[in-house]
Amino acid sequence: MQLYFKVIKFIAPYWKSIATSLLLTLFYVLFNNLSLWISVDFVRELFSSDYVSQPIADSTASQPAEVSKKEKLDKIFDSTKEFDLYNKINFQIKRILIRDTQVDTLKILCLVIFLSFLLKNIIDYLRSVLLNFVEVRVIMNMRNRLHEQIMHLPIPLFDQRHTGEFTSIVFNDVAAIRNVLHSNFGPMILSPIQIISNVVILFLIDVQLSLITLLVLPLSATAIIKIGQGMRRRSRRVFKKIAEVMERFQEAVSAIRIVKAFSNEDREIDKFHQATYKHYKNLFRANQLKLATSPINEVLLVLILVFLLWYGGNMVFSHSGLNAEDFVRFLLFLFTMFQPIKTFSGINNTIQTGMAAAERVISIIETEPEKYDTPDAVDIKNFNDTIEFQNVTFSYNDEAQHVLKNINLTINRGEMVAFVGHSGSGKTTLVNLVPRFYEINKGSIKIDGIDIRSLKLKSLRRLMGIVTQESVLFNDTIRMNIAYGLNNVTDDAIIEASRSANAWEFIEKMENGLDTHIGERGVRLSGGQKQRLSIARAILKNPPILILDEATSSLDTESERLVQEAIDKLLQSRTVLVIAHRLSTIRNATKIVVLNDRQIEAMGTHEELYKKSRVYKNLYDNQLLTGHEQRD
Repeated sequence: MQLYFKVIKFIAPYWKSIATSLLLTLFYVLFNNLSLWISVDFVRELFSSDYVSQPIADSTASQPAEVSKKEKLDKIFDSTKEFDLYNKINFQIKRILIRDTQVDTLKILCLVIFLSFLLKNIIDYLRSVLLNFVEVRVIMNMRNRLHEQIMHLPIPLFDQRHTGEFTSIVFNDVAAIRNVLHSNFGPMILSPIQIISNVVILFLIDVQLSLITLLVLPLSATAIIKIGQGMRRRSRRVFKKIAEVMERFQEAVSAIRIVKAFSNEDREIDKFHQATYKHYKNLFRANQLKLATSPINEVLLVLILVFLLWYGGNMVFSHSGLNAEDFVRFLLFLFTMFQPIKTFSGINNTIQTGMAAAERVISIIETEPEKYDTPDAVDIKNFNDTIEFQNVTFSYNDEAQHVLKNINLTINRGEMVAFVGHSGSGKTTLVNLVPRFYEINKGSIKIDGIDIRSLKLKSLRRLMGIVTQESVLFNDTIRMNIAYGLNNVTDDAIIEASRSANAWEFIEKMENGLDTHIGERGVRLSGGQKQRLSIARAILKNPPILILDEATSSLDTESERLVQEAIDKLLQSRTVLVIAHRLSTIRNATKIVVLNDRQIEAMGTHEELYKKSRVYKNLYDNQLLTGHEQRD
C-alpha cells in the first residue's frame, strides 16, 4: 500500500484538475444515464399503441377520453402517494416528455436524446483533456525526477549497475506507468462512478433482481485480485529482462569496432537473442494471465445475465410487480454496467504491471544520493597550501579487500606529483579520492587543513580539472564541449584555450569552426584531437588543481607530442596530480609516488627513486627496453 501512496505523491499536485475531472465525470454519467433512460421511452413510443405505461392506463381507465395524456399523468402523480422513488422519478420524466400526440412526444424524445448525447460528449472531451494534462505532466515530472536523482547518485552505484538498467527504468518502466495513466486514469475515475450509479438505478427498479445481480461481484472481485497478484510478480520479471536486453544492445553497439575487429558479431547476436528470448518467455506468460481476465469475468457476467433473463422474464409474465418497460430498462442498465466492470477488471492488471514498474522507479528515487554537504559544510574558494593524505584506507565496499592501506602523503601547492605502479596498484583510486568520487573508510584527506568531507562538494570539485585517458565528449558542438560547465564564456576565451591546447589548428580548418558537431563521444575526431579538446576544456576552467589520468598513453607519437605540449602549458602555476604509464613523461615531476601492494612503497624524484626503489627501477627499465625493441 505504501507504494501506491508514493506514486500518488506525483499526482497529488494536480488535485484541482482531478477534482474538476471528477465533477465532469459525474455530469457525464448523469447525461449518459439520462440518454439511456429516455431511450427506453423512445422504444416504447415506437412500439406501444398506448404510450402511457400499463400502470397509468389501469389507473385512468374510467377517465374521460378527452383528457390529455399529460393531464392524466399529473392527476395520477398527484393522487398517488404510495409510489416508490423509482416510479416517482419515472413519472416526473414522463411529465416532461409526454405530449398529447405520439408525434409530438417523439419530437421531444429525439431532441432530449440528442442534447443528452451532445452534452455527454462535450463533457467527456473536457474531462479527457484534463486527465491527459495530468498524465503527461506526471510522466514528465517522474522522468525529470529520475534523471535528477541519477545525476546525484554516488559513482560507486554506477560501478555496480549497468547503464542499460538505468536507461530501461527511465524509459521502459516510466512508459509502463504512463500506460497505466493513459489507458486507465480516466476509466479509474469513470468506471466506479458508472458502476455505482447503475447499481443505484438497478435497485430503484427492482431490489430482488439487483440482489441476485450482486452475487456475481464477489466472484469477479476474487478473480481480479488473484490475477492481479500474479500480474505484478510476472511484470517484475518482464522489466528485469527488458533491462538485460537493453544492456546487451548498448554494450554491443558501443563496442561495435571491437566486435567487428574480433569477428565476434555472431556471438553478440546470439547473446542478444538469448536475452530477448528470456524476455519473450516472461512477457508471454504475463500476457497469458492478463488475457484470462476478460473471458473469466465475461463468463461470470453472462451466467448471471442468463439467470436474470429467465427469472425476470417470469416476473413479467406473472405480473408480480415488474412490467415489461421496467424489465427492459433494468436489462439496459445492467448491460451498460458490464463494460465498466470489464474495464475495471482489466484496469487492475494494468495497474499491477505499472506497480511492478513503479517499484523499480521508486527504488531509484529513494536511493541515497551523493552526500554533497553536511549541515556545517564549508565553502572553499581557493587552494592555497597543501593536500594531505593522513592514514587513508579505502575499499570499494566494507567487506572487500583494501585497495589502499595507510596512505600518508603531502602535496604542496604548485607541485607536480606523479603516481606510478603496476596495474591494479591503486593509482587511479587514490587520485579519485581527492574530488570525493569515493568516500574513504579510514583516515582523512585535507585541503588547506580542512577535511574534504567538511567541504561543500561542488565547491571542492570547482577547484579541480580532470583530463582522463578516454576523452569524455558530448554529442554537441566544439564550443559547447570546451565551455562545458561554464557560463557566459566568450568566443575569444574559447579560442585562446584552444590555441593553448594546440587544438585551434584543426578547429579553424573545419567548415563550421567552433559550431562543428563532433558526434557521439567525439566520433568525428581523432584520438589526439579529442584529447586536445579535453585539455582546452581544462585550460578554460583554469582550476588550481589538475588531475591527469594517463592523458597521453593511447596516442600516436605526433599526437602525443602535441598533447604533451598542451599539457606543459596547462601545468604552469597549477598543482598537478598525474597518473602515468609512460614514465618518460614524468621525469621532471616534483615528486613521484610509487604504489605497490596497495601502499606507498617509495616517493621522491626520478633520480632518487631509480636508485632506491626496486619497483620504480624495474618499471622504468622495462619501459626503456620495450622502447628500444619498438625502435628496432
